[in-house]
Amino acid sequence: MPRFGGGAPKCKRCEKSVYAAEELKALGFVWHKTCFKCSGCEKRLESGKEVEHDEKPWCKNCYGKRFGPKGVGGGATAGCLQTSEEGKSSSKYKNTNQPAKQLNLGTQEKCVFCEKTVYAAEKLIVLNKIFHKTCVKCKGCSKVMSPGDVLEHENDIYCKHCYNREFAPKGVGFNMSGASFSSYKR
Repeated sequence: MPRFGGGAPKCKRCEKSVYAAEELKALGFVWHKTCFKCSGCEKRLESGKEVEHDEKPWCKNCYGKRFGPKGVGGGATAGCLQTSEEGKSSSKYKNTNQPAKQLNLGTQEKCVFCEKTVYAAEKLIVLNKIFHKTCVKCKGCSKVMSPGDVLEHENDIYCKHCYNREFAPKGVGFNMSGASFSSYKR
């Protein structure tokens, strides 16, 4: 491309200045390395591995699909042409290989508290239930607890203080401080 005012050459794709560090020459033009992409799939191309059509770069696969003969492989293969009888029959070449391991996303564990997916790094098992570390909270005061400090009542978890306040036996000698004895009347 012509240089204007002695400046850097312009990129064929974006028409901005191309400096030496980012310059790629291909198809008789200057490109930014990041602008030299297939006109079909936008995959970055390496100089010398492209195919040109109407002064645009194409990867070999997209070029074959768009401009090559229509045959076996959807145009990517220019070898044998397909006849109407061949198109109706199934291929005698089948892939009999099974994947070694399949990813099953349907068995992800859910937090009992927030019902969101629990991943291994954030997983805590408390009272045989799965929680996020931050979801192990006292129902009474919302304090985040460690697994050893948890007490359960009717499927809810409590810290020791709230559990004693709500569910421990009440009366003389139970859950009362020494100051409470002075106000006790017979």
